[in-house]
Amino acid sequence: MVTLSDREGRPVLTGSLDVAEAWVGARFVCRPSGPAPLDIPKLWQPWLDLLVAELRAAKRSPQTINLRVQRLAAVAREIPGSDPRTVTRGDLIKYLGDHPEWTPEYAHSVRTSIRVFFALLDDLEARPNNPARRLPRIAIQRALPRPCPDGAIRAALDEVTDERVALAIRLGAEAGLRRMEIASLRRDAVEGWAGAFRIRVRGKGGHERIVPITDELAARLRADDTVYVFPSALGGHITARHLGKLVREALPDRWTAHTLRHRYATAAYTASGGDLRVVQELLGHVSPATTAIYTKITDESMRRAAIGAALD
Repeated sequence: MVTLSDREGRPVLTGSLDVAEAWVGARFVCRPSGPAPLDIPKLWQPWLDLLVAELRAAKRSPQTINLRVQRLAAVAREIPGSDPRTVTRGDLIKYLGDHPEWTPEYAHSVRTSIRVFFALLDDLEARPNNPARRLPRIAIQRALPRPCPDGAIRAALDEVTDERVALAIRLGAEAGLRRMEIASLRRDAVEGWAGAFRIRVRGKGGHERIVPITDELAARLRADDTVYVFPSALGGHITARHLGKLVREALPDRWTAHTLRHRYATAAYTASGGDLRVVQELLGHVSPATTAIYTKITDESMRRAAIGAALD
């Protein structure tokens, strides 16, 4: 027998576990994980709804659509009382310039969302011009890859007690999956047979790729009977944000899930004999220029190349 109480400690139900389960099930409301969505100003709402419909028709991923809406809702809130049909280029310039704390990568993402939105309004002739057409370009500085060291990975795997976290770390380090790809991974995405197992991954922009894995990792991924490798108690799978937090807390020295992907790219690049095209396919990048950012050239390779340029 169990007794359920309200927040004040007053009993509301006494009965068997089956009765209690039915009582809770009838009243449970499943809410999306993560923070509650922020309000969107009234004048912007119908136009953002239109953008969502257009992006869905274009088969953009839910993650991309949500990102665009978040970026534009922030613009709307910071220009009080504005109407997207009358927003000026000056308003947008001020918005972009009022955030010196943004990284160039984040600012570039905001600029892209703004341009996509106002290009749509321009195409629909909802306004007389496109205020975002000639927004200043945002230069993104060349970044060095930051692969998580194998020593840090082994230390985390030795210490972690949650098998889910250990498996997430391995999927980042040994398969190069993004944290969203790990969080949403289905068990039936593991295909093949002994010596030829692989994961079929649908990544950014809906692009599909094949990632070969070891027999041992395939067995771990197929070990349970849940639909998702990382199921959520609320149904579906856990969020990418939550998975990233678990991995970050398990790794030492502020290494992250994304640095595991850098580690995979660097190791694959070395093992392939420096074939950037192979690594591009494994990571699911559209451009090899992006792949180059992920692959760290070993010190030994750089030294051999440098010494090879010496005069005899």
